[in-house]
Amino acid sequence: MKSTSYLKTAVLLAGFAACGLSHGADQPKITVDEFRSKLKKDESPLPAGGQLVMSYASVVDKIMPSVVTITSTGKVKGRMDGMPQIPPNMEPFFRRFFGLPDDGDNPFDDQEEQPRRRKGPGSGQQPRQQPKEREERLGLGSGMIITTDGYILTNNHVIKDADKLDVAVDLPGGATKTYQAKVIGHDPLTDVALIKIDATGLPPATIADSAKLRVGDIVLAAGAPMELAHSVTQGIVSALGRSNVGIVGEGRAAGYENFIQTDASINPGNSGGPLVDALGRVVGINTAIFSRSGMNAGIGFAIPVSMALGVVEDLLAHGKVERGFLGVQIRDVDQDMAKDLGLSDQSGAVVMSVGKDSPAGKAGVEVGDVIVAVAGKKVADSGGLRLIVSSNKPGSKIALDIIRDKKKLTVNATLDVLPEEALAGAMPGGQMPRSGGGSSELIAGVTAQDITPELEEKYSIAKGAGGVVVTKVDPNSSAAAVGLTEGDVIQAVNRTPVKNLGEAKAQVNAKDKKQAVFLKVNRKGDSILLVVRD
Repeated sequence: MKSTSYLKTAVLLAGFAACGLSHGADQPKITVDEFRSKLKKDESPLPAGGQLVMSYASVVDKIMPSVVTITSTGKVKGRMDGMPQIPPNMEPFFRRFFGLPDDGDNPFDDQEEQPRRRKGPGSGQQPRQQPKEREERLGLGSGMIITTDGYILTNNHVIKDADKLDVAVDLPGGATKTYQAKVIGHDPLTDVALIKIDATGLPPATIADSAKLRVGDIVLAAGAPMELAHSVTQGIVSALGRSNVGIVGEGRAAGYENFIQTDASINPGNSGGPLVDALGRVVGINTAIFSRSGMNAGIGFAIPVSMALGVVEDLLAHGKVERGFLGVQIRDVDQDMAKDLGLSDQSGAVVMSVGKDSPAGKAGVEVGDVIVAVAGKKVADSGGLRLIVSSNKPGSKIALDIIRDKKKLTVNATLDVLPEEALAGAMPGGQMPRSGGGSSELIAGVTAQDITPELEEKYSIAKGAGGVVVTKVDPNSSAAAVGLTEGDVIQAVNRTPVKNLGEAKAQVNAKDKKQAVFLKVNRKGDSILLVVRD
């Protein structure tokens, strides 16, 4: 029906049903050392120069036998011809929008599972039947064979929610054979997955050292873009170490990214396929594009293969990725922050919060510190800090180089295990504002007063916490905009500890009117830095 085809392109409302392939005891067991011995590697650097290459056919011939096409299938409810199910309460709107009749053929109904609605006696229409689950194709992506016995590297979002994975492998002579794969492990945060098919004698891809890539190196992206298998595109490495690029989703969290950026065309279906260098060696896994239209716009991203293999080894050894946890909330150093903190440049990550009893807290890290290096590695921004810390195992002892009050110092922290709640991105100990009263305005829109036994009980403040308690925050104030809430205990103003309201006001009044106010806040035991600008 014509209107149905319009809906297919116009309606993007429902997500896939949450399913998953079995990860049971029937999976093949392999140690990390055994897995490493199966990989085909060539980590020599590319030549620095060379003659103009007129054809990359030999490169394509080398990688294509290792590229597979992955079709995921799963159970979904009430979907028709790949169209998301429309919630019943939204049907009237879409009927009016597309000029559909109230009775008769209904493109929103699952015609295989649900009869056409009929008028019933008395009360009108019969109740709608609940759509049944049925198996449907969820998507199509790519992958690469990395061992002769069937281990395949791909993206997590390619295999996500699938009950069945069909892997099409090219055979010598042009034939294709399809295998069913099982998931060995997957990591949503980096979008890496390892699957396996029951086969032998497969052609593994040669793996390079992605750390040796340089901006300007020629790369080719292989896979099945737009469901067109055996496709390859060519470009260069546009940038390295991309993070916080706004490609968050499919379970991926910002800050666990270290993308290779390329202008080699990457389109839907390329996901999970290899990005190779001019020698046909894998340097990355194609994973995402940056585009307003959803199609290639010359900005594609790939996961460095060295990073992906590190994730795979953790999955094989532990069944999950174990990441180090420092226990801080951080942000990039922007121009205003650099000026406020008296920094010479905008590198590093500003500590905005220190978790109660966290590794950072135990090491002596304070809010307002700027972390500029971890374990000898320079920190460029907040994403770089997360990546360095998470790449260290729990229990690791790392040195943190920080700038505090324009002075450099080093503290040592022992990392803990990254908890799931740390990925939510919320400031620890956050709470909604509550009604309250007070008698003195500390800064615009913020009323505070000295801590009394009654206020300690009302706001659950630890005895001897010190400072002043916020009793009211104007929701339209700058302080509210940065997250200050009623019940917060301000323990320092502009890096100077305060014991009472008089001392706090003195510090506020002592600053230049053009400067921001730095508030060190204690919230349920966590230390938080809030920067309030008028």
